[in-house]
Amino acid sequence: MLIVRKSKIAAAIASFLTLSLCAQTALADDADIEKIVVKGQKIDRTLQETPASVAVITGQTVERENLNDFYDVLARTPNTSGTDGAGFNIRGIDAFNVTGGGSGGLASVYIDGAPVPYRMMQQGGFSTWDVSQVEILRGPQSTLQGRNSLAGAVVMKTRDAMHEFDFKGRLGVGEYGTQEAAVAFGGSLIEDELAFRVSGEKRDIDGYNTNVATGKESDFDNNEFYRAKLRYTPSALPEFEAQFSFMHSENDKGIDWVMVESGHQDYPINDIYKDRYVYLDSPTYEWTDTDLYILNLDYDLNDQWSFASITTYSDAAYGYEWDGDASMNPPKSTLTDVRKDETKTQELRFTYDGDKLSGLIGFYYSDLDVFDSSGGERGITFADLGVRSLLTAPAEFGGLGLPAALADQVLQFYAAADPVFIGQNSDYIQKVKTKALFADFTYEVNDNWDIFAGLRYDKEEQANGTIADIYITEQTQAVLPNPEDFATNPMLAQLVASINQQLFAMTDGASGDEPVEDADFDSWLPKLGATYRFNQDISTSFTVQKGYRSGGVGTNVAKATPFTFDPEYTWNYELAFRSVWLDEKLVVNANIFYLDWTDQQIAVYLSGNQYDRETRNVGKSHVQGFETEISYELTNNLNFYGGLGYSKTKIDEFVTDVNGSDEDYQGRPFAGAPEWTALVGLDYFNEQGFVANINASYTGSSQRLSIPKETSDSIFIDPRNEAYWLVNTRVGYQWDNYGVYALIENLLDEQYVALEPAGFNNQTLSSPRTASIRFEVNF
Repeated sequence: MLIVRKSKIAAAIASFLTLSLCAQTALADDADIEKIVVKGQKIDRTLQETPASVAVITGQTVERENLNDFYDVLARTPNTSGTDGAGFNIRGIDAFNVTGGGSGGLASVYIDGAPVPYRMMQQGGFSTWDVSQVEILRGPQSTLQGRNSLAGAVVMKTRDAMHEFDFKGRLGVGEYGTQEAAVAFGGSLIEDELAFRVSGEKRDIDGYNTNVATGKESDFDNNEFYRAKLRYTPSALPEFEAQFSFMHSENDKGIDWVMVESGHQDYPINDIYKDRYVYLDSPTYEWTDTDLYILNLDYDLNDQWSFASITTYSDAAYGYEWDGDASMNPPKSTLTDVRKDETKTQELRFTYDGDKLSGLIGFYYSDLDVFDSSGGERGITFADLGVRSLLTAPAEFGGLGLPAALADQVLQFYAAADPVFIGQNSDYIQKVKTKALFADFTYEVNDNWDIFAGLRYDKEEQANGTIADIYITEQTQAVLPNPEDFATNPMLAQLVASINQQLFAMTDGASGDEPVEDADFDSWLPKLGATYRFNQDISTSFTVQKGYRSGGVGTNVAKATPFTFDPEYTWNYELAFRSVWLDEKLVVNANIFYLDWTDQQIAVYLSGNQYDRETRNVGKSHVQGFETEISYELTNNLNFYGGLGYSKTKIDEFVTDVNGSDEDYQGRPFAGAPEWTALVGLDYFNEQGFVANINASYTGSSQRLSIPKETSDSIFIDPRNEAYWLVNTRVGYQWDNYGVYALIENLLDEQYVALEPAGFNNQTLSSPRTASIRFEVNF
């Protein structure tokens, strides 16, 4: 049935494209390049007046390029990239972690002023339907955004409630079970005083990969959200405005990866792009459920001063069920987790707009409470537990000092117990309170020169605690070799007894009730720069800015012991160029940057056990590169846009000491950090209503791992993710109130490995070419 369904959709789109390409061309009205206003830096400035590197994707761009969600937006932006469900990076810096250490994020996402919870941000389970603008701020934003913005920030603004009634809707269907329905409408409840807006979307995809155990798709992706807004503009107080927003979002997502090697004789893997199989006999999926509440108050005090208050509250839940042994082998094992994040924030801001001086001063408060409860059983290999390293390490480092050949001989008796099935029941709590004062001002020295400066004082308090019960399951205990079976070889019997003892000691050491540990940190975060205007169309700026990620409190999982670590810092040096040419038909912007990263938070392994690690401030790195973006109105009917990003990441200091052996990773790039990214696209429209967009984005190859991984065969693997081009297109007809469109994602059916195997029997592949048809209405 799937083949028939795909053929019908493909045939319909082929016919539609043929008709579309036969359309007559006609001249459209002259239009200057849109004046884009940046809002993510808390004071409204046009894109050309903003020295920071900001990619602005308007609501019109979202519709033209079929950008359905957060990760679609990232894919078309130079110097950003990401994999849905795995995370994203800005300028090669992962939004969550670079070197395995630390507990805070490195980039933040905001929707209408509310910080998006960690798991919702990672899963990408939020739509771009009914947005007015998305801004990607590349580079440190710590002075204005504070916590979790060392790499940058993403600011999404949705459409406000307005007094003029409007309605829009969308229905779509496509290959691989793609279905979508969306609606948005609003208007006045009380004329000129109280307005509302309601929007919602449901978008489902069955997926491309098959779970042999169930016969169903394993990479399904189901999303829905609902948003409501009320905006109050009292006629008795025209300087005042209040808007309350509520958003509810749900996401159910399967696993994107497939097996590298077959796990069932009837389902061999001969072609990884055709034989996309997993073999899981337990449910394996993730989900998020998030509520966001936002209250915005704005008051114009006089012609120069205005006041704004942003109050937010979020209640976010995340969970998963996971096949603990990632196979169909008996017995079944399942891992579960439920995490709840509750966040309250308050920002107060005074903005000044004078003849020469403009800027803002503000106060920010955030209170985050996290509770995470996990349990179940999973298989962990001897290699990941560091058993072989334990056998071969010198005695002074806690090992047995065995020759490698003897260690391998002993481990042969543990084949039936490898992987070790370990059960766990653990609870984790985290509390983070942040207070900050900040200011940012620009002074116009003369017609050519501006100087600007900013400063933030950020104080953070953290508290973490863990309760864990870790044990070796009866299944594994039953197959562990018995020392008494080696009575004729006392040395071997002693070794077996020692290994068994160490295995139980590992789980006993990881169990415990650790009291809440707390720590506090504070930082001064300055910014200084200047802008020179050659004329009203061309300017250049230079900025120096300090970024940071706060320190924290962690737990050594293998030993159930707490540890603390200090903040890490960056200094970013950035040169910006802004220009408008050819009677505002051509815009060329660029930023060149160098980032110096010190006191970097590194995950330091204290033994061969992958869970025996702590975060320490022992790393240094740097990042350098540029991004340039261009838009050009070629004719009244045809627009070109493009961009190129280069970001070279390099670790300058990163040495780990495992069992007395120093491993130096100096010179390695960051994991998942492509050096080159690019975008090119064309927009076409005519008076008959024909519209077309085609765009291509490039993501370069990247290192898969921060450090090479040792397999159970003592082989170090260090794979690289593949480079790829993705071409997408949207063509259709627009009438006054209706539109019908054909869409194709991955038009050339590019095949690549998005995430290479990293010591496990899985890899994430590209999505195949997917065609769909969409009907839209707009009043």
